[in-house]
Amino acid sequence: MAFEIDHGKFLSFVAQGTNSGKTTILEGVIAELKRRGRRVCALKHGMHMHYHDPAGKDTERFASSGADRVAMFSPEGLLVYENVTPSLEYLMLAASHGVDVVLVEGYKSGPFRKIEVFNDTLYERPLCVEHPSPDYIALVCNRAIPLDIPTFLFGQIEEITTFVEESVGLGRHAASNP
Repeated sequence: MAFEIDHGKFLSFVAQGTNSGKTTILEGVIAELKRRGRRVCALKHGMHMHYHDPAGKDTERFASSGADRVAMFSPEGLLVYENVTPSLEYLMLAASHGVDVVLVEGYKSGPFRKIEVFNDTLYERPLCVEHPSPDYIALVCNRAIPLDIPTFLFGQIEEITTFVEESVGLGRHAASNP
């Protein structure tokens, strides 16, 4: 069975560095999207992969033995670990299957449209000002900053979520559809 990748359902939340508020904003947006009946994939970009199962447990032993892919499943869910560097196409295919929106944390250099999370107590200027690009479609910040892209304050989770829905082409809230 072949699946097509809908590139438009990906949005990346980026910041200049750690502790800017990306995870907190994403937690709020994910919870609000779920409240609205949306299917969401959260994709975390990191520089290093750490296997989650504790040392000595079965799935860690399989991975340490050289298994290319290890999957752990139960009635509650599925966890898949692959011991490969995924191509962008494979990553997008795996992340987008069966969901309405894919929210990426990080991956500033990635090909996705970006919502920057900016905290002026940590950094002087937003990335979207320092490195203007059409990839930056909005800014979430701790104080109002006049820009040519939509800006939101940290506490405006419902408004940010509506912007996310509109940006990925979703209509009215799924939970409120007749």
